[in-house]
Amino acid sequence: MPTIQIVTGTDPDPIVTYAAGELRRYVHELFNRDAAIVEQAGQADATAHLVSDDAPTDDQSFILRCEGDKITAGGGSPRATMWAVYELVERWGVRYTLHGDIYPEHADTPGGFAWPDIDQTFTPNLRCRCWRLVNGFCLGPESWGIDEYRRFLDQAAKMKYSEVFLNLWPWQSFVHYEFNGVKKSTGTSFFDMDYPVDDDTIGREVFGGAERFENPDFGGITDYRQRYEAAVQHVKAIMAHAAERGMTIGIGIHTFEYPLEFLDALPGSETAHQLNRITCRPGKGQPPDDPMVIDLARTIIRAYVQTYPEAEYVYICAPEHREFIEQAPAAWLQLDERFGVSDVMTLEDAIAAAGKRTQVHGGAERQISRVKGDTIALGVLTRVFEDRSIFDRPGREPMRPIYNSVADEVYPILPKLGPPGAGAMPFIDYTARRAVDQIDAMDYAPVDQMDCRLIFTLADDNVGVLPQLAGKPIHELAMRMRELGWHGFTTRYWIIGDLDPTVHYLARSCWDGDLTPQQAYADLADNVFGKEAGALICNAWDIIEQNTDGFDRHGISYGFPVPGMLLKHFDDAEVYNEPLHEVRDGYEKAHAIALEALAKTRAAGRKLMEYHTVRMQFAVQYMDATGAVREAGLADREGDKDKAIGHLESAMAQLVKAIETHAAIVRDSCDRGVIAVLNRECYRPLRNKLAELKA
Repeated sequence: MPTIQIVTGTDPDPIVTYAAGELRRYVHELFNRDAAIVEQAGQADATAHLVSDDAPTDDQSFILRCEGDKITAGGGSPRATMWAVYELVERWGVRYTLHGDIYPEHADTPGGFAWPDIDQTFTPNLRCRCWRLVNGFCLGPESWGIDEYRRFLDQAAKMKYSEVFLNLWPWQSFVHYEFNGVKKSTGTSFFDMDYPVDDDTIGREVFGGAERFENPDFGGITDYRQRYEAAVQHVKAIMAHAAERGMTIGIGIHTFEYPLEFLDALPGSETAHQLNRITCRPGKGQPPDDPMVIDLARTIIRAYVQTYPEAEYVYICAPEHREFIEQAPAAWLQLDERFGVSDVMTLEDAIAAAGKRTQVHGGAERQISRVKGDTIALGVLTRVFEDRSIFDRPGREPMRPIYNSVADEVYPILPKLGPPGAGAMPFIDYTARRAVDQIDAMDYAPVDQMDCRLIFTLADDNVGVLPQLAGKPIHELAMRMRELGWHGFTTRYWIIGDLDPTVHYLARSCWDGDLTPQQAYADLADNVFGKEAGALICNAWDIIEQNTDGFDRHGISYGFPVPGMLLKHFDDAEVYNEPLHEVRDGYEKAHAIALEALAKTRAAGRKLMEYHTVRMQFAVQYMDATGAVREAGLADREGDKDKAIGHLESAMAQLVKAIETHAAIVRDSCDRGVIAVLNRECYRPLRNKLAELKA
């Protein structure tokens, strides 16, 4: 007779079978006890029922109910049952991080087994809990191979994240289409930036002998068609694993940006304002009812839908920089004639409201351009969507469109435009703090008429390589979302190593709306590092949050991982301004606290504490390098060449030290991407500048 049994019911769903296996694994690892997985209950000392007549009917709700030697961990769907199992395991003291599990002290010396004493029904207060994947830049998930994705998705499932959104760019290899006699021929990565690894690469050991840093699933493939096929296989593997972990899938596409070869296919089109200028867009003179613009958009949507029918949603992404704006009045007039949008608001109303958004990154003028550009885009899309067949999938319901990052001021007219089942995903501003400063913009979203999900920036690429935390502003946004009835959120980030505190807060607060970031951070830190070390690292994390705010207010583009990343400090002394010196000192203080915490950290959490500690040390060293580059620029403009060279030599020493420091704690491809970026955009340009001054 087994001492512990896990009951799945007859013919269980594969997700329930997986959850049962997970529970058996944790029972063994935590208590050194074996458990049997059975379809029907028999005699046993302890029983876990993963199926129950008392389970909630809501597909995201679950119960944990302990009655003596029996516990029910069941939900209104297979994935909710899986979440119930992971909640049960968390009650035993296990904490989930983005890189793996941290076990409690008693796991080191397995003791007596018992079910947690609990009787509770769990229902999420935000139903869409979504991770953005793929995206762009080598220090984000664009660089992950499928093995990293599987590990990441396994951890996200444990934290009950419910969806994934694969943000795909026009220049990437993930889709192929033809239009007006032109075949797509561009297939690249990382905004078409190359990251070679050679004998002069600092920290080259982290790349495992590779000659360049690439996504391992299709790196090295130069043939367009072969690369496309490998990239599609890569995305389908991500989708398959996400589905196995109960996650709904969306894909993000761009219908108004195209690879440059389509300049010839769309007469009047122009090169788009985007990094490296590798896309084109409709031209200034093209009207909102241009049949070729409409047909090209349909071609793109149909290509993605047919390539990835596994997705439930297609996010129609607005261009980051609106340039197709001159025809806004004509587009609004057409929308009004067809849909009566002026019954809701006028274009002048929307522009006037946008003109008050002075806190937007780029100022009110940029927000006005968003309103104008998105008016035209919506005019085009309403005509695109007249052909509903573009969303058709064999044997399944049509894919649902979601308007992604449309200007907030025009969201009130979306319910009039449709199509039925459409959703919205606003993007208020680049950082969570800036979104809080403009929190009233959330009121534009028509949450009572369509599903609305907000973009949560956990870490911004403009700050780039430096540690960031944004739990406090995200908490304010989440509280407002619950008050207004939003559907949920999707994350925005690049490096994941710093994000565990924020991610833990999000994971727990979606089931406990009263939870604060400070409480969530303390729960994670105490259980992972021990109470004494946990209290210290929470103090350090608080400083990191303050630093994130400081960068946002005084130097948001400080660490943007693009050409000129370091030498812009040589050319412009104001980039590293006086308030950022306080940020640098904050990292130094946080590092000192983290070192103290490291000495008190229990064994199971030591590797994670070391990572946080070294990241803070790296931040100080990198900022010292930028400070020396700044001084070199000042000296050069004063005509003191020798002094400039001295500062650059000091900068080089600090930069090499910073790269080597970070290379010592690389855990994933995001971290390897940091090393690649620092070599390409900082070390090599600095080396060349130093040689130039010495010549």
